[in-house]
Amino acid sequence: MMNHTLTFLLLFSTCLTAQEEWAEMEVEEAVEIASVATLSREAAEAGDPAAQLQMARCYFTGSGVPQSAGKGLYWVRKAADQGYADAQCQLAECYSKGLGLERNAVEACRWWVKAAQQNHPEAMYRLGMAHLSGEGVIKSETLGLAWLERTAATGHIEAICSLGFCRLQGVGGVQNFAEAAVLFEKAAATKHANATFWIGFCKLHGVGTPRDREQAIALLLRAADALSAPAMVQLGRCYELGLGVQADADKAFDWYWSAARMENTEACYRLGCMLLEGRGCRPNREKAAKWLRKAAENGHHRAQQKWDEMKQKS
Repeated sequence: MMNHTLTFLLLFSTCLTAQEEWAEMEVEEAVEIASVATLSREAAEAGDPAAQLQMARCYFTGSGVPQSAGKGLYWVRKAADQGYADAQCQLAECYSKGLGLERNAVEACRWWVKAAQQNHPEAMYRLGMAHLSGEGVIKSETLGLAWLERTAATGHIEAICSLGFCRLQGVGGVQNFAEAAVLFEKAAATKHANATFWIGFCKLHGVGTPRDREQAIALLLRAADALSAPAMVQLGRCYELGLGVQADADKAFDWYWSAARMENTEACYRLGCMLLEGRGCRPNREKAAKWLRKAAENGHHRAQQKWDEMKQKS
């Protein structure tokens, strides 16, 4: 029988071996990252725009070089000035987020236009969304939809999902539930959480597609597993009202709670209502007021009314 001392030594030796292997892997990875930065610098200084963009990313992330947004911006601008679409899109993102410089939506769009004119999918998508919101460019649903349609044709998943939402809402005066459902289903096939939620919603209510509540619940659960707060709220409604599942106030409360913790305004409102009325939980006016106030501060009108009623009765 192996004695305890020998067993301990063997375990200790095994731990050391594992630690040494991890240390060697980390050293190898660090050397590789540093090597990428070195090779990128040589090519970047020789004028290669792809290498200049890589060098910019190294500085933005601190990979193989000291992190520096300013130096990252220097290199991405050099690549963008050469007409490199990937770099132009990255520079637009810098202006959009204020990375290494002051935020400027107009400049962001100017660079997205340059990249979009070279059929860069992400730039086309961002330009389309900018036209829909009117941030940095003239607000135009027509132009926004045109860019989204053009981008969706390239297989850009976010564009496909956004276009589906536009069709669902009738943006640009064209409301087409059937087309929206087809677009959501296409994007959901790639496990896109938001699209999975929307096709689940469509199947739950029979919007643009035959009603199939069993499949809808499965889709909503899949989206919720991917941390889609709207899917969690919809599941809460299903359990609250008995849509596709047996009504269960406790489960409804749990789904609203999960979504409310993710700052979802509708979930905050519904959680506050359940706490106020004692459904799926013990009544708690103090906690109900907290969640209703939170929803009201985010512009939820019904939450504002409930909160005002609570204040009048207190």
